[in-house]
Amino acid sequence: MSNSQTFVIKTLKKMNLKGGTVIDGFATTGITNTIASECILHSINTQLIATIESSYFSQLSVVRNSIPYFPVRIYANEELKTSIFISEISMDPSVYFFIGTTMLNWAKENECDLIISSSNIVNTPEQTNAAGSKEYSISGVGNTVGARNRLKDAKISLLKNGTIGGIPAVLLNQSSELGIDTIILLVKIMEGIPDFRAAAELSTTISQLVPGVSCNVPLLLQEAEKIEKEI
Repeated sequence: MSNSQTFVIKTLKKMNLKGGTVIDGFATTGITNTIASECILHSINTQLIATIESSYFSQLSVVRNSIPYFPVRIYANEELKTSIFISEISMDPSVYFFIGTTMLNWAKENECDLIISSSNIVNTPEQTNAAGSKEYSISGVGNTVGARNRLKDAKISLLKNGTIGGIPAVLLNQSSELGIDTIILLVKIMEGIPDFRAAAELSTTISQLVPGVSCNVPLLLQEAEKIEKEI
């Protein structure tokens, strides 16, 4: 399998994203990443600039306000030099490498300097109750000295030891040779719950790393309260 043969990026609108940031919104280790990315996407006035098509994807059309969309898309804000990869389908682990390298190649072609992704650390309800708090902590990993300095400047603690899987692992392992700084943010979530509170914390952390990027956090917290009342 070759990513150039099986994953096709169709450009709908060209933008100057040189020196900018790519945000990975694929849900490979939970949906917190996707929730945060969607919130940012709708908060910073992005435009749809490309779709990603593949026979390896579930064949699905997503209808929003009566308009059909491809399920895997790229949005961007040219003024903020920020682009966001979004997927509304589950990815088979066998394609993680090819999705990751497709994203990296696109970032390189568009002369982007930074990629931000995230990975979940799952707490069971028992662990959360034992801790006696629902505070969310976020740590990070950077592939280069520059990426690690970005984390330090944003007052984000560095992961010292551990493992990271999925598309974030591909981005972390493959990006250095392309000269792209990559940051993976590690987010604690509660097992079995779509954690909007963790997504709010994640989006706030991303905004600390990318000037001008924001998220409607109060709306996310409202969703969190609705879910918490149902459980």
